[in-house]
Amino acid sequence: MQASQESREIQAIVERLKAIRKEAGLSQADFAKELGVSQGNVGTWETGKSLPGALALKAINQKFDYSVDWILAGNEQDLTTQKVEAIFDPDLKMMIDVLKNLLESNDPDLRGWTKIQFKEAFKQHCAAYDEKKINA
Repeated sequence: MQASQESREIQAIVERLKAIRKEAGLSQADFAKELGVSQGNVGTWETGKSLPGALALKAINQKFDYSVDWILAGNEQDLTTQKVEAIFDPDLKMMIDVLKNLLESNDPDLRGWTKIQFKEAFKQHCAAYDEKKINA
């Protein structure tokens, strides 16, 4: 790969990383804190002096739901990932995080209770979703 092509690819990664951070409404310091890295790391990524390693890419994927493939190559994300952009509403993000934590609990009783409560609270939406899946 020629140096200029590599430089363009690095710049594209830099722009996608900045876009993720800005879409989340975070400063470099807050973005770094979310990922468990230093602000200096984020700064070097955003200048193209270095790129995030595997663990940082995994953290970006898990915290902000952007695929590593999209971050590195700009390939289209699947529909489930594209819909997550709405999570940057702080209240919605909190609700999803709470639900996710409950469903990922090691306590099977808590997971079962969470599913029952969710289905009861959103009975009409669950029925409509099930109907849509059947007819698809």
